[in-house]
Amino acid sequence: MVFRLFCLVLLGLSSGAVYGEEAFGAPGVPPLHGPSQKSFVGSAVEGASSLSFTGYRGILSEVYFPAPDRLASIDLQWLVADRAGRFIDEEKQQSYRVTRPDPRSLRWQVSTWSTAHGWRIDKSVFAVPDQHAVIQRNTIISTDGRPLREFSPYLLYKPFLGDNPADNSARTVMSPAGRTVLLASGQGASSVLAISQPWAKRDGVPLLSNGFVGRSDGWTLLFGGQRRLGLFDSASHGNVAQTGLLDTSTLNADRIHVDVVLAFGRTDREALAAADSVLASSLSESQARHDAGWQNYLAGLSLPGGMVDERYLLAAMTLKTLQDKTSGAMVAGLGTPWGATQGMGNRGGYHLVWPRDLFKYAGALLSAGDSRSAARVVRYLFGTLQQQELCGDSEYLAAECAKGFSRPGRFPQNAWIDGTPYWNGTQLDEQAMPLILAWRAGASVWQPLWPRIRQTADYVLATGPRTGQERWEENGGYSPASMAAGIAGLVCAADMALLSGDSERAGRYLAAADLWQANVEAWTATRTGRYGAGQYYLRLNPSAAGDDGVTPRLGPDQPQWLDIRNGGGTRDARSVVDGGFLELVRYGVKAADDPLIVASLAVVDSVIGQRIGNESRVTGWFRYPFDGYGEKNDGRDFDGEGVGRVWPILTAERGIAEIARSGNGRDGEPYRRALAAMATAEGFIPEQVWSSTVQLTDGWRVVTPAGSVAGTPTASIAPLGWAMGEYMTLLASMTAGRVVDMPAVVCLRYGHCPVAPEPGDRAVTLTFVAETRPGERLYLAGNHARLGRWNPALGVPLQARGKGRWQARLWLPAGKTFDYRVYRKPLRGAMVQEVGAVRRVQSGVPVSVAREEKVVW
Repeated sequence: MVFRLFCLVLLGLSSGAVYGEEAFGAPGVPPLHGPSQKSFVGSAVEGASSLSFTGYRGILSEVYFPAPDRLASIDLQWLVADRAGRFIDEEKQQSYRVTRPDPRSLRWQVSTWSTAHGWRIDKSVFAVPDQHAVIQRNTIISTDGRPLREFSPYLLYKPFLGDNPADNSARTVMSPAGRTVLLASGQGASSVLAISQPWAKRDGVPLLSNGFVGRSDGWTLLFGGQRRLGLFDSASHGNVAQTGLLDTSTLNADRIHVDVVLAFGRTDREALAAADSVLASSLSESQARHDAGWQNYLAGLSLPGGMVDERYLLAAMTLKTLQDKTSGAMVAGLGTPWGATQGMGNRGGYHLVWPRDLFKYAGALLSAGDSRSAARVVRYLFGTLQQQELCGDSEYLAAECAKGFSRPGRFPQNAWIDGTPYWNGTQLDEQAMPLILAWRAGASVWQPLWPRIRQTADYVLATGPRTGQERWEENGGYSPASMAAGIAGLVCAADMALLSGDSERAGRYLAAADLWQANVEAWTATRTGRYGAGQYYLRLNPSAAGDDGVTPRLGPDQPQWLDIRNGGGTRDARSVVDGGFLELVRYGVKAADDPLIVASLAVVDSVIGQRIGNESRVTGWFRYPFDGYGEKNDGRDFDGEGVGRVWPILTAERGIAEIARSGNGRDGEPYRRALAAMATAEGFIPEQVWSSTVQLTDGWRVVTPAGSVAGTPTASIAPLGWAMGEYMTLLASMTAGRVVDMPAVVCLRYGHCPVAPEPGDRAVTLTFVAETRPGERLYLAGNHARLGRWNPALGVPLQARGKGRWQARLWLPAGKTFDYRVYRKPLRGAMVQEVGAVRRVQSGVPVSVAREEKVVW
């Protein structure tokens, strides 16, 4: 491009000049992510588009391309100036409103305005189904009677392309269709900004500029007191931004309509062709196809009866937007917590794959009837994310491993969509949850994957029940939440093994699951705690494993120090409680009315509970006392230390547990209301909300900063996919009157199914008095599949009820007679069968059959 001299000077100001086609100030200030509290998210559910977009305070914010884990831009917004030289940007200085004209589509209607400066911008924002492009259809309006020629609307755009956004290049080019556009490129991705109306010109040259952020970009120059835009043809190899001025110089009307397309491609040519194609097409037809795609998707779901609301529909579409069209993977969120102050030291943010989050929303979509998305997730988990190599001594001693520490069958803590680990911790629940999801997805999905699935089950068997990190990803030890997933995962794996003809493997999985289930209290619940009556589940017993690799070296009543991350200090493990034990209820491992569960609920309510909104009961919870993952008490963003706030996912989990306790969906209503109160104005459920100012145990003070309102979202991230998924599961469970994602095979085994697993089943309660030695367990095996078909290794474990009493609560088909025996499993050695004749029970009427008999060995 020929060397040129350009300078834009607002009318009424003296002339000036900026020389040079290459912008000055390379490489600009270090790049930052965009704000993480979104006002809209979207994508095209059908078609070839592989783009996802977000909005913040009414502007188009982060866009992801070519997959949901790859940021491609930070923001696109209008900057409006007038003859008086007043500059107002949309993001920071305006009022805004965001709605969805169609609750069954992710097309957004946005308005931003400045009453003081007399303008409003109305936008319709949606993704083009057949192109990698997002459309913003704008009407710019003068609201104070002045003609629009009195205003100068600039477009400001910040690319964030490739693996290194500090090495982007930007330039002004002519598209193949003859449009003057702004092109940016990074490693493996390009973007094009184009508009349907003419750019303003001086001496016949469009007034467009490329600059380095914080040095020569349009916002910096115009807000830096110069009141002029330096016009640079290019800005190469740095943190770049682009600016253009819409031509309103001859407009006597009070409004103008302009379509803005932001198009992407893997090459410059692809992005340019996409922009030209979109602007040459009917955008009304593109909008109709976008809406129809989402309407068709929702029409294919099994919505939860009268409980479905707009927030449920929004949650389902949000989760679907998190899914990569190519691989089926789903990222945790389209954003980076506290992104506006997060640089490239936090490259991954939440736009990474966590097996835990993936399990939660794939499960929510499966419960909603989207079995196809869930099946794709299972195939991705075991086909791409699961590791196959044996490399490294430990998670943090693996320098020789190209992709970090790995073990066959293992899942990394989190990863990019292509399976490359980002953080490489080992979390027991993230190993076990894929097993549960595979089982829920059905035999047509898991059977072809069984060789891979059993690898993961074998890994759980070999490494559990201790976890390298529990679900808050901060500490290792024996966690009730992690063990709950591990137990359920092994039971589901055993069922798949049996159906695959591998009864020996099934027996090993069940033996371990039963051992963990029988000891989860002894390993993770204190009897000498400082809260309540002293008996409750801990967040974590941080003990190392003993010599057998299974039993903790130290019990939960022995003094142990837990090093709390993020500035939480070092604390007695018995003083650190959370609601993770409710996962034992969620998966059917323990009954909701179990005395220790009930006692632990009272403790977490009193220690970390909060009332949200107008609820008379506790409906919000901190993760645990001393949590440092949140804004500082003075309101500054989390920077490695802070103070954790209330997490809405815990409200959903509590509502689901209440339904498990009662079997009555209405018991979830207070928690649904609380979740609605914690959502953003647009309906997104965030990661965290502000609490009231409160002092928790041991002087841990949580302060709500001035200007923040208890129960409203913090700046961590919104929406959080995990929270949106749990809202869906809560509503589905309220409609069903049961926990919809509780694996029946687990609650059947441990006698904790709150409702009949199959139509026609009847509850049978069998109680025995038997002498046993410490560590021994009792089993019941008989002549039905649910009784192990006489294989005691596959039989039903009896639950200890104290004073030599053992109990089994079974669900068996009504009107049939079943034969069975009781077996004793010593710590070592083979099962021992009871002496005497075969026992017999009839299931039918009455619904519950209760008997207590003595067992003789």
